[in-house]
Amino acid sequence: MIQKIYIRLKKIWRNTPLGKTKKNENPIRWGVIGLGYMAETFSCAIDGNKDGIVYAVASRSLGKAKKFASRHGHCHAYGSYEEMINDKTLNIDVIYIATPVKYHYEHVKQCLEAGLNVLCEKPITSNIEQLDELINIAKHNGCFFMEGMWMKCLPSFQKANQWICDGRIGDVEFIKVDFYKREQIREGYAIYNAKEGGGVLQDFGVYAIAFMEYFIGGIPEKINAIYRVSSHGIDSDWQIAAKKNGKKSVINLSSNFGSLSKAAVIGKNGSIEWNSQFNRTNCVTLYDANGYIVDRYSTSYTYEGFEYEVNEVHNCIRKGLKESYLVTLNGTHNTMQIIDCLYKS
Repeated sequence: MIQKIYIRLKKIWRNTPLGKTKKNENPIRWGVIGLGYMAETFSCAIDGNKDGIVYAVASRSLGKAKKFASRHGHCHAYGSYEEMINDKTLNIDVIYIATPVKYHYEHVKQCLEAGLNVLCEKPITSNIEQLDELINIAKHNGCFFMEGMWMKCLPSFQKANQWICDGRIGDVEFIKVDFYKREQIREGYAIYNAKEGGGVLQDFGVYAIAFMEYFIGGIPEKINAIYRVSSHGIDSDWQIAAKKNGKKSVINLSSNFGSLSKAAVIGKNGSIEWNSQFNRTNCVTLYDANGYIVDRYSTSYTYEGFEYEVNEVHNCIRKGLKESYLVTLNGTHNTMQIIDCLYKS
């Protein structure tokens, strides 16, 4: 697992034109909290964007923050999150939060109460009550607030949605998601640590729930699920069935074995299939009712697709929007409500 992450980061670093990308005169200033793998990947996407700059980073370790900053333009480095959040001299435009899930609520709240715009990694909070409070704070303080559900920002996702809106598969009848992600168990890895908010549903399962929520049209009228708890005390497998307004959905999740992780939206007159791994794929295929290929869309990514999420945040900030039209707070709220319901079932 560690070797795979290193290889992916090495590829991203090689493609990152730091110092070569000519920045706009007044780029969006990003602050980054939590300096792990996700923050590294996302910061590279900012580095490669002409309208953004990694301006300040914060870690619980000043040494780690300085090392991270050295890879991203030698930006401001802080040895505590609070120090960066409360430094009014920075004039940061937006904060990206990539700390473990159980800390999201605390760190997002600190930023919003300081009047800072926030993009927070998924899942945005640990429960619906926390999310309700944060949305209210964001609205009260006039802050932009968005979950890092980058899947919805990808051109492939938007193209598939356009096909559906154009009626190319007819009325949607069925949504299917398979997400299998066999992970090498290692001490400290959040997905296997219940105290860190681990578990399949909170980790990568949120993509499947968000996908289902989007295409089924909100919170299901009926939802049934079975799951398995691992020896680590976290949920490791889920089989979920849902129904809303005649649309049905089936989701299969597992961290115990690896297989193709595809998704499909099936309509009366055709279907659309997302290649594996569906939440990050750059390719979607349109089929007619007989299973013949009608159309296919494919594009390329430089930063695993995070460049499109960066662009979406920039567009929102530039326009003075308080939420994204691609990753809406309503969709995020519905997804968290579904996850809460599943955990309580």
